[in-house]
Amino acid sequence: MSIFAKLFGVNQELQEQAARIAALESRTTFLEERLLSYYTNRWDVVDKLADYLVGTQLQGDYLEFGVFEGKTFSYAFKIMARLFPDMKFVALDSFEGLPEPKGIDAKNNYTSGFYKGQFACDIDTFESNLRANGLDMSRVSMIKGWFDSSLSPNGHAYHNISKVAAAWVDCDLYESTVPVLAFLTNRLSVGSVLLFDDWRCYRNLPDFGQQRACREWLAVNPQITLNEFVDFGFHGQSFTVASC
Repeated sequence: MSIFAKLFGVNQELQEQAARIAALESRTTFLEERLLSYYTNRWDVVDKLADYLVGTQLQGDYLEFGVFEGKTFSYAFKIMARLFPDMKFVALDSFEGLPEPKGIDAKNNYTSGFYKGQFACDIDTFESNLRANGLDMSRVSMIKGWFDSSLSPNGHAYHNISKVAAAWVDCDLYESTVPVLAFLTNRLSVGSVLLFDDWRCYRNLPDFGQQRACREWLAVNPQITLNEFVDFGFHGQSFTVASC
């Protein structure tokens, strides 16, 4: 064997080793994020959600109300897109951060530290994050606007979303959660999943935040009943729709 052939063989072997090392580093980074990061509880509930939806064979889309930089949204897409080829993924946000907490959301300083402009991420940056994570953007819709406007009968979402398999409600405030639940009322099916990211914020008091919004919504819509599903972290609680 010539010296050139030997060198070529060594170079090819080094390239293969480098590729294997790069793949191992990528897997290690993924596992560290999945198992050791702050978001582990979120990833757990998304995995359980996907497993549940496979069994229920529900028709409908995945909606996320309050998406920030797209971490949860991207993970949900990666887990569920391959399992549900007809599912669409809809990101709804002001893309300007939170509105100023007022009224019940500002009472007694129970705001859980929420403040105006918190979690701001402009829509172009959000989209870039999704593309960087390898999402198929043909299956993604982004709806910008304050929920009391974007979810109203004159808003873009109203006539473009019909069935919801799962809704991740991460809009933090009572005032923001109210229009979200009103919008979802006629778009749920028996078995649909509601995931409230901020259920135990406001010191876990039932008269504040998402707990209050949900209780009032159920009172106005007695045809809807919920069963507890999975909790996540100190803050999150999910439910399945038992009747609607």
